Amino acid sequence: MSYSAPERETILQCDDETKKWSITTLQPTVITKLKKANIEPYKVTNDGMHWYKDIDFNRISFRNESNRQPMTDEQRKAAAERLLEGRVRRYEQA
Repeated sequence: MSYSAPERETILQCDDETKKWSITTLQPTVITKLKKANIEPYKVTNDGMHWYKDIDFNRISFRNESNRQPMTDEQRKAAAERLLEGRVRRYEQA
């Protein structure tokens, strides 16, 4: 069975007492991220729902958006030159 985008969801539950996460998801992107983090589901239903439990609290994190401004072409060129100079110096020292 295939679900439409609005029907696919991820549910995160955290237990403050045990410091463990439980995750239920139908979202392929979330499933892939969990698999890459070596977090395996304990149950996968016929409709594709993945169930995870007892995930250590520190294994799941939420990152803030970057506050950096995009570089101008001049800034990018200057950064590339600094990087090259540093690599040349490091190579010369070796």
